[in-house]
Amino acid sequence: MKRILQLTVAFVLMVVFLWLFLRSSNLSDVWRILESTNPWWLATGLIVNWFALVFRTLRWRLILDADDPPPFYDTFFANTCGYMLSTILPIRAGDVARPALLSRRTRVRFSAALGTVLTERILDLYSLLLLYVYFAVVHWNDYAGSTSFFIIKSGAVGAAVVLGILSIFIVGLFFARNSIRRAHEFLGRILPQRFRAAWLNFFDSFVESLSIVQRPSVLIRVLLCTAGVWFTLTAQFWIVTIAMHHPLPFDASFFVTGITTLGLAIPTPGGVGGFHKACQLVLTHFYDFGIDASVAVAIVFHVVGTLPVLVTGLVLFIKEGLSWSELKQASRDEAET
Repeated sequence: MKRILQLTVAFVLMVVFLWLFLRSSNLSDVWRILESTNPWWLATGLIVNWFALVFRTLRWRLILDADDPPPFYDTFFANTCGYMLSTILPIRAGDVARPALLSRRTRVRFSAALGTVLTERILDLYSLLLLYVYFAVVHWNDYAGSTSFFIIKSGAVGAAVVLGILSIFIVGLFFARNSIRRAHEFLGRILPQRFRAAWLNFFDSFVESLSIVQRPSVLIRVLLCTAGVWFTLTAQFWIVTIAMHHPLPFDASFFVTGITTLGLAIPTPGGVGGFHKACQLVLTHFYDFGIDASVAVAIVFHVVGTLPVLVTGLVLFIKEGLSWSELKQASRDEAET
């Protein structure tokens, strides 16, 4: 019943946001705009997005073990299938599936891999917040009469505060690791006995992965891979606007990517609805797009952002003979060991 309720809520949210997204549009005009999309630029956007998987895989291998990383194909397989599941499902299922798949195919322990997933998330959060703050600072005096942009400025201040708190937390892990671990152990006592060891291993792995800051060469490579990830994820939107004959400045992609990421946080299947409405709001309020053009661009942007992951993940999923039930069982088994 709980699962049915979750799926029902996700479906209802999707329908509501799709209605809000499409309610004022003329679907015939939207279709004409979609038909005019330049296929070569569209293909370029799909290829650029696919390379985000490559950069994520290279980064994950470095974080896992820079001296003796797991094989590229096995890491790419686990990474891609995990992101495919996160793209389809209204929860971050891939964050558990990725380490589960990797531990089944390599010597990397599940709890160790799961700890590095948190490290990746922190790196991505840093990147997203920095890009958002950069955009707000550069355009601080733009849209002077816009109430909406005042909200964006407030958001930038909030993002800067979050960056500061996150930085203090990371630094604190280096100077007060033992105290924080004791607090972690205290929280672990709340969990069932079978999960406690994994909980502590997860914390130790996460802290250990942060030791890359003490190795400049590894840190530089990790940061370069992170830059590659976010260049591809932001460039795809810029390419989509060119493909659809509504070109925008490149840094507009920093703004749009940040807002649509919030849209993806709405628990709908594949981000459908929330992502599209968030993209539409930015395009119509800040870049003078008409409703029909904003609908068309949001649709293509979502396709470019998800199709490479879905196709590659499904191909690998089928190639390796996996099933969804086997993946769920593997994730459950690894979490309990």
